[in-house]
Amino acid sequence: MTVNMAKFTYDDKMRIQTLHEQGYGARRIKNAYPHKQWPLSTIIRICKRIKERGSATDRKVGSGRPKSVRTATNVAAVEELICSQ
Repeated sequence: MTVNMAKFTYDDKMRIQTLHEQGYGARRIKNAYPHKQWPLSTIIRICKRIKERGSATDRKVGSGRPKSVRTATNVAAVEELICSQ
């Protein structure tokens, strides 16, 4: 038996945030949208993120790949190459 685990869209997260702010718990949110087949553990995690950061969609500060290409050294090197031609 396979279960379709739906991905959470931006709209889904905003809907969960709105319901959570209205006082809904994770289980009540899950029961409000049975056709979505949202895992309860993921709804709990999103609610926890809302409590910690105030938003379901904002990413944690510092997450993601660090910028390594557009450094001051590389910009200066490219400027020098352009000016030398």
